[in-house]
Amino acid sequence: MGLPILWLAVAAIGAIFEGSNGLAAHMLPTALRETGVLMLWVGALTGVMGLVAAWLVTHFDFPGRRLFEWALVLPLAIPTYLAAYSYVEFLDFTGPPQQLTRALSGAETLRDYWFPNIRTGTGAAIVLSLVLYPYVYVACRAFFLMQSGSINSAARTLGATGWRTFFSVTLPLSRPAIVVGTTLAMMEVVNDLGAVQYFGVNSLTAVIYTTWINRSNFGGAAQLAVTIVLIIALLILAEQRARHDRVYAVHRDSRVAPALERLVGGKALLALSFCTLLFLLGFGVPFGQLVFLALRSLRPETLDLTMSAGLTTVTLAGCGALLTVIIGLFAARQSSPRARMSARGAVKLATLGYAIPGTVLALGLLQPLGAIDRWFNGWTMELFAWRPGLILSGSVAALLYVYSIRFLAVSHSTLDAAMKKRGDAMLDAGRVLGVKGWSLLWRVDLPTLTPAILSAATLVFVEIVKELPATLLLRPLGVETLATVVYARANVSLFAEAALPALSIVLVGLVPVVLATRWSARRHA
Repeated sequence: MGLPILWLAVAAIGAIFEGSNGLAAHMLPTALRETGVLMLWVGALTGVMGLVAAWLVTHFDFPGRRLFEWALVLPLAIPTYLAAYSYVEFLDFTGPPQQLTRALSGAETLRDYWFPNIRTGTGAAIVLSLVLYPYVYVACRAFFLMQSGSINSAARTLGATGWRTFFSVTLPLSRPAIVVGTTLAMMEVVNDLGAVQYFGVNSLTAVIYTTWINRSNFGGAAQLAVTIVLIIALLILAEQRARHDRVYAVHRDSRVAPALERLVGGKALLALSFCTLLFLLGFGVPFGQLVFLALRSLRPETLDLTMSAGLTTVTLAGCGALLTVIIGLFAARQSSPRARMSARGAVKLATLGYAIPGTVLALGLLQPLGAIDRWFNGWTMELFAWRPGLILSGSVAALLYVYSIRFLAVSHSTLDAAMKKRGDAMLDAGRVLGVKGWSLLWRVDLPTLTPAILSAATLVFVEIVKELPATLLLRPLGVETLATVVYARANVSLFAEAALPALSIVLVGLVPVVLATRWSARRHA
């Protein structure tokens, strides 16, 4: 699991000694500045949106609150690159807002009126925040539901107003949830490739892609990739250090549920308007634009393209989910308290792949897999006078490899939580009754973990369907997935032809969002 990062580190150091670090040194300041600005804006916007939305639905009762509790999570089903393509199409010259502007002003051409340009760094920050705020919303909502209602009641009893209670009690206590949510959102910004390229932002990921693909400079790309890894490591360490030795939570008193203050009049209208606007901008506009374009461009060739790419996507996602769950199950078994400390530490390091952008992982895998292919071909030629060709670097094996690294944390966390909740009593009982080894695995271990295994497989499956950077860089020639089809069409301004594949990605992404929301509702009922 650590092979890509180790290879990139060696390549980056080698490029320095070879004196070929000029490109990275020239492009790094710009990439760092634009990436940092975008991350800060997205972190601030998602923090405010997610916190306010979670505070409203957990502390107040207003019309539509029950609907918004799960509806505000739906933007998670919209990949960032699809949101970017959809918003650019929606706000384009032929989109509804500009058509309405021309109808009201009587203008005929773009020179006759002013309309904001969405394809800027500011536009990228706003669009990314609208689909990434659920990370903060989910974390804060879960945190608020776990807190005792007596905390806010005590503050109100001591004379604090609603706003003072929010700023003096709710906001400080929710700091861990805000930090976790915003960190995840900023990591998604670092991982993104399609959206930042479409908006013209020279982020680190986009610069790595152009340095490697367009300039064929692996050393410079490796240096940029290592920079990303260091930035992510610093983010994680800073977040952990900020929460060190501090207590933010109070054990919930099951007799005192979080109180809901009923809003009426203007306050209820304001809460309803905020949640409605957030839902429409985060999910309604991208999803509606995809449905409109898909229906308008529905033709036999579009259906054939979607079916072909969809079949490839489902096959890759199914195989990747199976492999990742198998590795995740093994890793979860090594994370038990009975396992060695060295094994638990190795598992923690192996699951850090989820924080590493797919572009970085793909870059770090291409050369080592190519070296293994060259070694194997030389070996077969020497022994059998037969050259099998590219077995790893030129096949779906490379994709499955990078998927298992990228999404191991998803399967491991799900299975590890299930194992800890189940405990070892059932396994110990099986051993006492004489069931050991593989028989214990098939007859006791796996059946008791079936719900968690299915949940982990579903989550990984959907993540692979949405994955763009790693698939784009490591796919064999002629292999097209739904994500790569959308990326290729959008880059040549033919997004209408890719609307149906894009809509398919969103519909698949809705599955884990709906399942997770229903599970959360049952848990907190």
